[in-house]
Amino acid sequence: MHMVTRWPPRETLQFGYMRRLASVIVAALGATTLASVVTPSSASAAPSDVIAVVIEGTGNGHGRGMSQWGAYGWAVDENKDWTWILDHYYGGTVLGDVNTAQTRIRVRLNSLDGLNTVGVISSTGGVQWGGNTRASMYAQEVSANSFQMYGSTSRACPGGSTLAVPDGPISQGASGSAVTQIQTFLNAFKVAGDSTIGVDGDFGPQTFNRLVDWQGDQGLTADGVWNADDATRARDLIGSSSGSAAWLPIGSPVTGPIVFTTANGETSAAAPADVLGVCNSSGKVTHYRGKIEVRSESSGNRVVNDVKTEDYVRGVVPKEISASWADAGAGNGKHAVRAQAVAARSYGLQQNRYSYASICDTQSCQVYGGSATRTTASTSAIFVEDPRTDAAISATNGKVRVWAAGHPSAGQIVSTEFSASNGPRTAGGAFPAVDDAPGDSTSKNPNHKWTRIIDADTLAAQHGLGSLTSASMVEAQTSVFQQYDGIWFNDIVLAGTAGTTQMQAWDFRGAHALPSPGFTVRVITEDSVGGSFAMIGDSIGSGIAGASNSEFRILTDGTFASSQIDVVSGRCTTKEICAGSTGVAAAAELPLGLDLVVVELGYNDWPPDAAADIDAMMDALRARQVHEVVWVNLADIRTSGSASYYAQTNTALQAAAAKWSNLTILDWDAASDTPERSRWFAGDGVHLTTTGESEFSLWLRQQAVLSIPRSPYARVLPAIPLRVPVAGVGGVPVSGASAVALNVTAVDPDGWGFLTVWPCGSPMPDASNVNFLGAGAVEPNSVLVPVDSTGEVCVYSYAAADVLVDVAGWFSSGFEPVVPNRIVDTRGGLGAPASKVLPSAPLRVSVAGVGGVPVSGAGAVALNVTAVDPDGWGFLTVWPCGSPMPDASNVNFLGAGAVEPNSVLVPVDSTGEVCVYSYAAADVLVDVAGWFSSGFEPVVPNRIVDTRSKFGPPVD
Repeated sequence: MHMVTRWPPRETLQFGYMRRLASVIVAALGATTLASVVTPSSASAAPSDVIAVVIEGTGNGHGRGMSQWGAYGWAVDENKDWTWILDHYYGGTVLGDVNTAQTRIRVRLNSLDGLNTVGVISSTGGVQWGGNTRASMYAQEVSANSFQMYGSTSRACPGGSTLAVPDGPISQGASGSAVTQIQTFLNAFKVAGDSTIGVDGDFGPQTFNRLVDWQGDQGLTADGVWNADDATRARDLIGSSSGSAAWLPIGSPVTGPIVFTTANGETSAAAPADVLGVCNSSGKVTHYRGKIEVRSESSGNRVVNDVKTEDYVRGVVPKEISASWADAGAGNGKHAVRAQAVAARSYGLQQNRYSYASICDTQSCQVYGGSATRTTASTSAIFVEDPRTDAAISATNGKVRVWAAGHPSAGQIVSTEFSASNGPRTAGGAFPAVDDAPGDSTSKNPNHKWTRIIDADTLAAQHGLGSLTSASMVEAQTSVFQQYDGIWFNDIVLAGTAGTTQMQAWDFRGAHALPSPGFTVRVITEDSVGGSFAMIGDSIGSGIAGASNSEFRILTDGTFASSQIDVVSGRCTTKEICAGSTGVAAAAELPLGLDLVVVELGYNDWPPDAAADIDAMMDALRARQVHEVVWVNLADIRTSGSASYYAQTNTALQAAAAKWSNLTILDWDAASDTPERSRWFAGDGVHLTTTGESEFSLWLRQQAVLSIPRSPYARVLPAIPLRVPVAGVGGVPVSGASAVALNVTAVDPDGWGFLTVWPCGSPMPDASNVNFLGAGAVEPNSVLVPVDSTGEVCVYSYAAADVLVDVAGWFSSGFEPVVPNRIVDTRGGLGAPASKVLPSAPLRVSVAGVGGVPVSGAGAVALNVTAVDPDGWGFLTVWPCGSPMPDASNVNFLGAGAVEPNSVLVPVDSTGEVCVYSYAAADVLVDVAGWFSSGFEPVVPNRIVDTRSKFGPPVD
């Protein structure tokens, strides 16, 4: 007899209420069988079977340094102060001080890159440049690093009046500044439908065609030559768009850089909107403390804010986190804000990115929003700075993180990286990786854990892989990632029928807009259950199935013989006032005789009317002769006053299940009641986040597959375990059997995978009994499995397969199963030295009094013994150490690198030990599964299940 450990990881199954008249299906799968677990690093399936890749990740950002949400959780939920938070995330560093009165930071304002006209306004104090003061000024580049200055006594951003045009004639083939002026004008006054043209000073075909369009639109001679008539019309248009500001030149063109200041710019006490405001190309204004520089660089024009350190931090902290955090937890949230202030200050002072500026103002550096904004120069200001973040900055004035003594850069300011969320553990890198729960797992954090679903065909097409066959994570091959921790330094490997590709998780994250590069992958394979299916739903259903690339549609690709989905946002079950199209009306349009209809309705209904609405829907579905109906109940989160809002609807659904024989209620309310619920649901307590839609789709797919009417002994699918009655079958008595000895065979599976066998009244264990290595295999194995009060054993298959079950005997007593328990693993030194077992030194394993085996009274033990990564072909032999080694083997392996498990029954003698000999050096795993005293009753081997011919004992 032998057993085999599981290789590919199984997909977790979740179940809700199932139909009353069907065979009972376990509500959750987990627990005991006689096998151990070998967890792989990949998830694979047969080439044609992979329909989706599930991405399960943690965090939002790069995962290095401080988690902003983690800081919030530590401060608000765990009462940690800001110094503790900084010590936690920035190991190897200590607090230091800088003189903020003497330090400044130069910020590249990225959104203004490349502008040749830069306008600045001032509410009070005026804009100052070159000894001149105006309410508004702008600098216009007229040639390389040469700027003409303009000023106005009105507060305004430069508009059309900043444009100038030449007199002409100028025609195709010309070049120079006059052509640049024409191109700039044509972009500002382009004809509807035209796109922006390049401004390069060369009068080519593109400029010619655009000029012809404009001339025709204005009723001018459309000859593509710029002449005096064109110039006159252009100046009229410019003048009419100038607004009320009168712009006058200030002197002659000057060489850059241009530095704008204001009397209020260096006064930290000035109101946020009383400092310089910089106009962007659309006329929106952002105010900045300090100075504004306009520079002509080799890479293009740049606008730089030169600002005091503390004034810079005032514009960072309220953009990186919410100022309201300071009020959370009875004010404890202020410590998260203070930690952010120190991190922002340290990071800003440590950067030195450009020759003209030290840092930028986007997420590529850290977000900097200045002090205030206006939608136009004349509208009221909206403050960016906030008194709560200002208070945190003041409380930590001048505090930075510096490298601790002993570091090569001791005393120097640290580049204090941070991101929104790091998940359960930080990524490491410059700072030691640390466990980050319960901080990062605070219920407010939307990205502590997240889920995404990607269509396998789309993914394979993007990478030229043919049909996707597997997805896995491996350690990153790029040395730059080797310093990172756990899932933060993985590559993703995608394999298909046309090839394989490996890429950095960071690149995959960017390509698919994932929150972070910290994730794992698993594949979903097609469950072809056949039958006709339909779904009727509201906005929740629309979120998961409204588009062709929605999660539920991806996950059910190829599942049903026919599928019809009708989901409409705002839909009620019976009342047209909701969205016009009711659920009952949708039901009336269904084809006759569908096998299964899923109803996802009720959120828009009035709960007191729920019973009548359900009956109306069931009447409509009965009229369409639907065989089975499953109705998803409501996540009872929303409240009306202090009472739950949807409890009445859910109660009505439960009552309806007793009234309608073909109605099953799927308990989404219970399935979604997890610690992750706050990350699944939007703030309204009804609609789902992207993660929630993915999780709901995975759950609903399982329910739909399980609900399709099918033969009890049909081909075993991953979503539907096979239930096999054994009590009173094949020579096993109706009662009195504590365990049975079976031979279980997987026949013609769709791909590689495993079977797991367990007593149906217990949770499914994370283990296996039969392994098969590919499509078309025939793999048998012996299984010892307890018999519980159900009298049935369950068989799960990782890939669709036919299954044979033969009964070989039963135990009346004397066999004592235990929860499979690993007692030796030479790879990590568990129960033995951390080295391979050599032919010259058999391994001695204590079993008496270990892993649930008693110190005395055990005549034999049931073990699962696995050879891992042998140096070559050979075998393992297991025997009681007090006896001579037998001339036999228990585990055979055919070559180097193999993983070969097997179940072993071995006597226990007075030594209390068993010995393991290995013909070739190999690591060895030993799991104990149970022990024996007496009581085994053999029977004539008797086949009791063959799914190929739908043969098996009677079922209820």
